[in-house]
Amino acid sequence: MNATAPALDALDRDTALLERLLGDVLEEQNGRAFRERLFWLRDSAAALRDGDTSQGDQLLTFLRGQPAARLAPYVRACSMQLQLANIAEELERLRRRREYDSDASVPQRESLAATVGAVSQVPRSRVAEGLQALDVRLVMTAHPTEATRRSVFDHQQSVWRIMEKLDDPRVGATRRRQLEDELREVLTTWWQTDEVRRVRPLVEDEVRRTLFFFEAVLFDAIPVLAAELSRCFGVAWPPPQPPLRFGSWAGGDMDGNPEVGPESVERTLSMHRATALRLLRQRVDDLAREFSQADDHVFLSPSLRSSIERDEIELPDVESGRRNPHEPFRRKLGLIAGRLDRTRGREPGGYETPAELAADLELVRDSLSSARVAAGKIARLLVQVRTFGFHLAALDVRQNAGPLQAAVGRLVEGYADADEAGRQALLAAAIPALEGSDQREHDAATDDGVLLSFAAIAEGVRRHGARALGSVIISMAEQPSDVLCTLYLLRRAGVGRDELEALPIVPLFETVDDLTRAEATMDALYADPAYATHLNGCERRQEIMLGYSDSAKDGGFVSAQWELYAAQERLMAAADEHKVKLRFFHGRGGSTSRGGGPSHRAIVAQPPGSIRGRIRITEQGEVISQRYSHPELAQRALEQTLSGVVLATLAPPAEPPARFRSEAQRLADSSRTAYRALIYDDERFDALLHQASPLDELADLNIGSRPASRGGRKLRELRAIPWVFAWMQNRLLLPAWYGAGTALHGGDLGLQREMRDSWPFFRMVISTLEVSLFKSDLGVAERYFELVTDRGARELWTPIRDEHERLVERVLQITGNDSLLGDTPALLKRLTHRNPWIDPLSHVQVDLLRRSRADDPDAQTPLLHTVAGIAAGMRNTG
Repeated sequence: MNATAPALDALDRDTALLERLLGDVLEEQNGRAFRERLFWLRDSAAALRDGDTSQGDQLLTFLRGQPAARLAPYVRACSMQLQLANIAEELERLRRRREYDSDASVPQRESLAATVGAVSQVPRSRVAEGLQALDVRLVMTAHPTEATRRSVFDHQQSVWRIMEKLDDPRVGATRRRQLEDELREVLTTWWQTDEVRRVRPLVEDEVRRTLFFFEAVLFDAIPVLAAELSRCFGVAWPPPQPPLRFGSWAGGDMDGNPEVGPESVERTLSMHRATALRLLRQRVDDLAREFSQADDHVFLSPSLRSSIERDEIELPDVESGRRNPHEPFRRKLGLIAGRLDRTRGREPGGYETPAELAADLELVRDSLSSARVAAGKIARLLVQVRTFGFHLAALDVRQNAGPLQAAVGRLVEGYADADEAGRQALLAAAIPALEGSDQREHDAATDDGVLLSFAAIAEGVRRHGARALGSVIISMAEQPSDVLCTLYLLRRAGVGRDELEALPIVPLFETVDDLTRAEATMDALYADPAYATHLNGCERRQEIMLGYSDSAKDGGFVSAQWELYAAQERLMAAADEHKVKLRFFHGRGGSTSRGGGPSHRAIVAQPPGSIRGRIRITEQGEVISQRYSHPELAQRALEQTLSGVVLATLAPPAEPPARFRSEAQRLADSSRTAYRALIYDDERFDALLHQASPLDELADLNIGSRPASRGGRKLRELRAIPWVFAWMQNRLLLPAWYGAGTALHGGDLGLQREMRDSWPFFRMVISTLEVSLFKSDLGVAERYFELVTDRGARELWTPIRDEHERLVERVLQITGNDSLLGDTPALLKRLTHRNPWIDPLSHVQVDLLRRSRADDPDAQTPLLHTVAGIAAGMRNTG
């Protein structure tokens, strides 16, 4: 089928419509002259991009001649135009998905239906085994990368809904005028709303934002995904175990965030529980309204009859049967609703576990006397119960290894001064010694934040169950004692002994050196008796988190990708040797330098045999709103992830030959050397970082509750998120590609072409580099270098420009294309059509940065608006 042409025409049409309607709003609010000047800015920036220097000079002269306050509305207008362009793009994606779905002759690429064909030669018993082992977890993180306010997001959703109505070919002229008037109204309200938060969001705000996506989209998207899996592969419906579940870091990520602690853990668990039970109660009520069957038209099982009689005795205040005495399903569902109310209030008569609720629903389902009805809404509700339970998403708790080690140093004599071997020996004695002791009262009375946090974890397990908490994650894990000291703190709090179930402990290996040492670290842990006991309590399951952000910040994109690949191979071999079921937790971000990009492609590019149906992946910041704002697009994103896992499990790629591996290692070493020579070894780079980007100004943008650094201004203390955000703002995207050109040029072109053609891992690396190169813009970035006052730092422009040109040349040689993204015209169109509104913002930002650094107090607010606007246009922050 050829879906490209109409989709692209529709994208242009939608973009023009939204530009026109916003222009109407701006003319009403700010006058005709403002509207005309805004579009002149757009056209002038486009002319400058095409090489018209005289038009560019007029643009820059205008910007420099305006007071900062006069520039602010232009910044906001460009930002809105970019966000409207994003909506037009999403509508195009939705249109294309529906067109593919209407063509029954071929399944959509990366769908479950396509995966069925890809695994058609796999024995059916092996397919069944692989599907039964599916355990995919998507974890919503609270990283400060989402620049869009919730109020603005709500207005965007309103525009979405109206535009979808306009897309209906049955809409006549009168209705179209009405819908366009509705759009003008929404756009006016949006224009009158602050784009940038005036105060930094609280942790609870981040939790609520995450829960919004569950409530609005994901809760109902999961049954659709499970039904598609059942339809394509013929597995049981509804599935006894959900193929995909969720986790969250919002409210539990303590790493460097002083706002997250014991109180936020308990509040977040309670918010998760309240939301889950409310959603389940609503779905039960919806079912009760529909299930009007009379008892003489269906066959009721004796089990259902007796359960209704028993429940009505136990729940005398529930009026389930007074109005509907001859409608048994409504009676039972009313009683189920009553039990859910008691569950929410933790009152007698409530459900202790989601399994009890599922059992009650199964009783109803078994008596429906219709396979179609039994496979309908009640089956979907069962999927929701089994997927989300009473907690919606498992809350991970994350802390840096440093505070954990320091806490144990205060508790175990001699620990703080011991070397690594000594610390392991001390913990080997201290952990078993905790049996029979009770430190809860002591820890609850202390002012030690770490001990209080572990007491909160224990209380969370006690009140909500172990499934409500996902795992304890140790960031910057480097050695076995980082994990063992966490085990000591959990055991001290009572988790994993007495009546409390164990929680998984997940080391996060972040830097290249940590990844290299990870195998030795895990070997030492597997051999430790106390940790072996812990693993037995976790069914011999171990999870290891892989840090994409800091490994790329440490060694560059290409080096990080290969070291992550090789580390997985070593870690999986070690786990197999110790008979441990290993799952990798991929800490991917939204930007390409942090592991972002299409999830299906990334999953199938992992080492053969490393998935085995099990994977956890972070969904960070703006990625959440991009993927899960619309039900159909959310279903597509979830299906791409699940189909990638199925494909990687049942039909993994072949092992790369030795010459591929040798070249990958050479590329990693060479690119890392070139990258670190600039980033870490060149003393001029620090000045470049702070002067050629809005890095320092980002601290004032209220986009997250967590600070931008772990305590200092130096590069090594800077978090990976603002590091990437800064280079995204100045359009250089330096961390996503620097060093790769030198490395690729040092190898054999023919070999690299062969690697791209036959090795999914290398194909993913090259395609990711290609997108990064296309999204970078040296013409715009060079203007940011005009802000650099350090003479030595300005000299770095030449090697940076040369490396970029070197890489573009090599990528085109490898792909065989004449231009970047030449074989992906739809993506090329989407990325290109944002430039007319990103470019003016970039030029304004450069001017406002100059003014802000000259202490112009009026420059700060519009400057922060440019940051949010460029983030929207680039569709990436950190």
